[in-house]
Amino acid sequence: MNKTAIVSATATIPAHSQARTLSINPGTPTTRTTPSPPARQAVTKPDPNARVIKYAAAVLKGQLHMMESIAACFISDNARIKKHQDGWILESSEFAACTNGEEAFLIADDIVSRANCILALYCGATSALSVEHIYWINAEGEELRQIRGSISVNVVSSQGLADLKTMSGTQPLGSAVFQAMINDPAIWEALDLYGESGLSWSQVYDIIEFFGIATIVKAGYSKTQTTRVRRTANHYRHLGNPNKPPLPAKPPTLIEASEFAASVLKRWISSRLSSP
Repeated sequence: MNKTAIVSATATIPAHSQARTLSINPGTPTTRTTPSPPARQAVTKPDPNARVIKYAAAVLKGQLHMMESIAACFISDNARIKKHQDGWILESSEFAACTNGEEAFLIADDIVSRANCILALYCGATSALSVEHIYWINAEGEELRQIRGSISVNVVSSQGLADLKTMSGTQPLGSAVFQAMINDPAIWEALDLYGESGLSWSQVYDIIEFFGIATIVKAGYSKTQTTRVRRTANHYRHLGNPNKPPLPAKPPTLIEASEFAASVLKRWISSRLSSP
């Protein structure tokens, strides 16, 4: 479960403007009791009744010494990278049905994502390309630029922060767990399995395997629920296998499975801290 949300906004400005990106000033952060990941923005189909734009191109960002070589790899109508003035642009027939620069932004991001997957597989490149802004000409012939800005917002649990501040013996719970990681290798191993960001299905499975179903049930969890989470995680961690294990009835979502694994882990740590 990804707990870092990317907040972005776009704006349309005249093409001759020197602005290239937006600056977003974050307000006072608000914590959430139950963190949830942001939904991935889908590439929506343009309104067929709206007037299509005359032209659009995505201005790209990337390592300049690589761009010429990358451009030679993408020359099709639906993804053409070429030099333009002092930079590089992406042209695509997929822009043809767009009605504004914001729609072109979504499509350009999707095309660049596909190109990055190809570059990662064949060249070992990591996020080689990104979209800086969109140059477009509207139906009336006006030259415009679509710019955007974004910030990363760490979505946290207010209840979790409150729990970490509560006293565990003579120190806050956060300090107590940190000290326990030094003194108890099992706690360090368990937290290492959890990692520093959201859980994958493989991590959920590994955490359940670390404790074992019997231990989790003994700690007060339902055997049916534990087995259902484990079977679901086992299914998804074998997606590349044509003989992957079947899903159980009413499989949990990754968010639900992650919350289950986190709950098990926190309850186990609590029991280790209270043990003499």
